[in-house]
Amino acid sequence: MRPAVFAEKYLRIDEDNDYVFKTMPCPFLMADNCCSVYDARPNACRNFPHTQQRNILQKLKITYNNAVICPAVAVVVDGLKKHYG
Repeated sequence: MRPAVFAEKYLRIDEDNDYVFKTMPCPFLMADNCCSVYDARPNACRNFPHTQQRNILQKLKITYNNAVICPAVAVVVDGLKKHYG
């Protein structure tokens, strides 16, 4: 699928001017919670939940949003609170 077709079919631009899926959960998430395009998933999915980034403190909004849906991020945020709190 061409990138422009993919973007038109599945993506929208959010308030931060970033591309995000039009629907949540991800349209490629199957009933068993497995990814139907795992081998071809985009970098954003490959890097999720983005806690390995060096500038995580600069991305607190996305980190907070991810903590709500990903238990692993919640653990990282708790660690950050203990370290910086």
